[in-house]
Amino acid sequence: MNPRRPAIEIERFVQHWLADNLRVFPDLTSLALETDRLAAALTAHARDHGISGGDIHGALGDIDLYLTARYQQAADAA
Repeated sequence: MNPRRPAIEIERFVQHWLADNLRVFPDLTSLALETDRLAAALTAHARDHGISGGDIHGALGDIDLYLTARYQQAADAA
């Protein structure tokens, strides 16, 4: 059994992943679908690094809400 990683480590992992994978699409028709795509890709990559979806939820809260907010921030900055 893997010991639970510190929240700050998980936050850093997610931030680095988003820096490499979050792209803003000007004509995005469904933010919900893009958020689902991002969440699936993020959690798959995290699992490869021994981080569970529960770990991400514990560190960041609801992943869909977190990713939606991050996407909107990126869109506003673009």
